[in-house]
Amino acid sequence: MDWAPILVAMELLFLVFLVVPALGHSEPTEISDPYSDDGCGTTRTCFRKPSDCTGTSGNETCEMFISWWPTDDGKGTNFALFGAAKGYIAVGISRSTGMPDTDVYSCTSELEVKRSYNQAKGHENIPKPLIGVTGQSVLYEDNFIKCQFVRQQSLEDGDDTFFDISGKYTYYSLMAIGDTLGDDGNITGHRVREGSDRKASFSEAGDVKNDYTKLRLRKAHGIMMIIAWIGLAAPGITVARYFRPFWSNRNLCGGKVWFAIHRFSLVTTFILTCAGFVTIFVAEKKFLMPKSGAAKFLHNIFGCIVMALSIVNVIMAIFRPHPGQPKRKYYNWSHRTAGMTALVLSAVTNLIALNNNDPFLPNLSVTTLWVVIGFVVYHTVTWLLYELLPKVITSQKVPEIDDIPMSEGKNTGRDGEVDEDPFYKRLINYLYTVVVIAVTVWVSAMLAITKK
Repeated sequence: MDWAPILVAMELLFLVFLVVPALGHSEPTEISDPYSDDGCGTTRTCFRKPSDCTGTSGNETCEMFISWWPTDDGKGTNFALFGAAKGYIAVGISRSTGMPDTDVYSCTSELEVKRSYNQAKGHENIPKPLIGVTGQSVLYEDNFIKCQFVRQQSLEDGDDTFFDISGKYTYYSLMAIGDTLGDDGNITGHRVREGSDRKASFSEAGDVKNDYTKLRLRKAHGIMMIIAWIGLAAPGITVARYFRPFWSNRNLCGGKVWFAIHRFSLVTTFILTCAGFVTIFVAEKKFLMPKSGAAKFLHNIFGCIVMALSIVNVIMAIFRPHPGQPKRKYYNWSHRTAGMTALVLSAVTNLIALNNNDPFLPNLSVTTLWVVIGFVVYHTVTWLLYELLPKVITSQKVPEIDDIPMSEGKNTGRDGEVDEDPFYKRLINYLYTVVVIAVTVWVSAMLAITKK
């Protein structure tokens, strides 16, 4: 019996049933450790947070580590994701520098790979069918998620949200982690998100760096606001409120010392507030709504109120009536109320930004928050001392200060004699000045050196 035709037929069957189906999809390319930094920049592309993260090899500082490299047949892209999260870790293939218009793939703590799409407008995340993905493997233990999968670079029958990542196209890359999932197992709001600084190919090896532009702008915003409202506004208002009757024989820049200090402090505060206000909107490119987090939303609201009050106060100061005019008393109360309200709200706004539950800078030391809280308490105690000590020591009421001239000339108390600056007040003032400088410098330095 001639076995040759039978052997040929068996070989053909082998090709049809085993080899041909394999051409329809790609399996993960085996590498020694997909969660290490081996081969980053040479055989695969790595994207990580922090930027010095080396993977899971004993480095507990790694929050997120994502890498991708082409499959052997060149038709797919291997993805390996690692993240410290209780809900999910996700990689995004984005046409924008932010979250809009992004094809998202998430590995969840329920051991599933999910696909979704961030709308180009509206920022809504819409679940999508998991098409073009094979070889899924998800592991979740000790609040860490590891997973691998292969995504086809293109699909003939794919939808518009399945981006073609073959060699002729490049995209921004995103990664995010979150601690909660929706009732349907799909992802919800992220806890930490990172974006790349430029577009890159998802079909070949390369290098992706973090985009720290938003971080730098956030830092600049925070530093300007701390200098403005702790370093300048607080002492500027303190001088105007409690030191008008003193330094009566001293003038500065053509006016009373208290007024020169007050004017310089508050004008500079206004300039820094405007600059910080513009800076944060350039960084965020939008007004943060409640879904961005309650703390961030409230920070936005109070910040806008502080900005509005600052503008109103500057306008009132420009058109203020002269002392003795009938409308002067209305200006005094309006100017004082707006200034005090802005100062109080600025403290609230700063504390919200520094809180540890929904931080703008996740790695900022919680000590910074407590230092600012301590300053708020110290500032309040200082004002109470300024109010109470004159009554206790001299048994006199603090002089009226509404209409003390701002130009040259001597200020007199109720008895017509020139008020002297008592020792206790100078001591409190010196201590207050040292504390203001120390807190401003320390908090600004902490903001400057903090990592994302």
